[in-house]
Amino acid sequence: MRILAKEEAKFIDQWAVEKGGLPLAVLMENAGRGVAEAIVEAFEEIESPLEIVIVAGKGNNGADGLVAARQLEEWGHEVRIVIPNDDSHASELFDQQMAAIDALEIPVLTIEDGDVFEAADVIVDGLVGTGLTGELRDSIQEILDRIEAHVETYPDTLLVAIDVPSGMNSNTGAVANGTMAMDITVTFGAPKIGMLLYPARSYCGNIAVKGLGFSREMALLDDENKNYPTELITPDLVAALLPEREETAHKGTNGHTLIIGGSDGMIGAPLLAAEAAVHAGAGKITAVVPSDCLKMLQSKIMPEVLTGSFGSLLHLRMHASEKEAVAIGPGFGRSEESMTLAKTFITTTDAPLVIDADALWAIGNMDTIGDEFAKRDFPAILTPHPGEFARLTGLSVEEIEANRVEIARQFALKYKVVLVLKGAPTVVASPEGLVAVNYGGNEGMGTGGMGDTLTGIIAGLLGQGLEELEAAMAGVYLHGAAADALYEDRNFGYTPSEVSRQLPYTITELLDFDVE
Repeated sequence: MRILAKEEAKFIDQWAVEKGGLPLAVLMENAGRGVAEAIVEAFEEIESPLEIVIVAGKGNNGADGLVAARQLEEWGHEVRIVIPNDDSHASELFDQQMAAIDALEIPVLTIEDGDVFEAADVIVDGLVGTGLTGELRDSIQEILDRIEAHVETYPDTLLVAIDVPSGMNSNTGAVANGTMAMDITVTFGAPKIGMLLYPARSYCGNIAVKGLGFSREMALLDDENKNYPTELITPDLVAALLPEREETAHKGTNGHTLIIGGSDGMIGAPLLAAEAAVHAGAGKITAVVPSDCLKMLQSKIMPEVLTGSFGSLLHLRMHASEKEAVAIGPGFGRSEESMTLAKTFITTTDAPLVIDADALWAIGNMDTIGDEFAKRDFPAILTPHPGEFARLTGLSVEEIEANRVEIARQFALKYKVVLVLKGAPTVVASPEGLVAVNYGGNEGMGTGGMGDTLTGIIAGLLGQGLEELEAAMAGVYLHGAAADALYEDRNFGYTPSEVSRQLPYTITELLDFDVE
């Protein structure tokens, strides 16, 4: 599913007017009707008229609210409008819609008129749309404060935002001071990127997507659209990506995946990665660790995993030979010897490669070896958490989290890699500029070893023949979906091993196999 940056949404609107033959006023009618429909749908079991307050700023977002007010009034609901009591400039379309409101004698108030929210079943936030930069104006903030006070007294009041909650940055997910959490956000055409990012994700409530009366695909495919695409990773997409199993399939046809990692006291990391690759369906899995760790690994790992050891670069190259996927880093250690070995292997192997954990640490700042990644026939997959990504980029974690989608995109473009930037949410960026956002996963995943499991899943899928971007997208989705299945019974306390063991059931459900 396509999700939109502010600039792309603006381009689509302009395309509709300039090339689609649709006046902006028509788009506004469709948007306003969509808001009205969403409100009625939320109360479909109630037949009596609703008391609805539309809080409308003086821009086009507010004008959408005025259209919704007309529609709701026509359907028999009690509607009144509240506007800011200031001298801010009104858009042309707002003035046109207000003329219709006046003609229909729908009440228009300001907060100077007393308790304007009295008895409201629904309050609609149409104050500020996607064009906000910086903080909210005092007059807007004053209205939001009054809404908040009303909801504290009447918590059953339904709060509905038009397009985005006022104060939300639709690209980064940042929220201005005073932004209110909504029950429903009615957005148009497609969700905005910021709705899937924290903290804004906590403010949007249920997201209802309403059409504007035309297919946006024509606009998105227009040569003048220079925006890089951003997608939501959906179950249908992942089901289409997963490899089909022939009836004659065997271990040789399902790929051989190699996991390189382990060090003194860190033997669990490659174990978790290898076992996750098993549960992700890889045909053969080999885990190799330093020679002095081999017996410990063999005493603990599941019997389905082959094992081996290494003590030099030559050993790693021999193990990686003729493997369909190689993952390096889980528990590898950060001694000087380990760092040199990992860095040399990464920059000299041509094996399909997943780089995680200590192997990412070995890279240091990406600028030191970034040119080596561009020389590869197939892009490497890097799977950092924000702290590791900060080391790769030289940015702070705060800077990364403030704009994770665009920073991930630019990193993948610059270094020609597939980037899996873990977090809430995890995003996958491609060397071509696509970013895919994973909506799944939960706070129960915040435990040691969960990233090692993800590495194994991605490597296992890569070994089965998925391309690097496909393996990364499918891997992060399945990782989150398996954890979400466990979350239904326990909000926390489940382990990475349990997520791994849940994978076959998640995949089976996704593919809708008929299992007796």
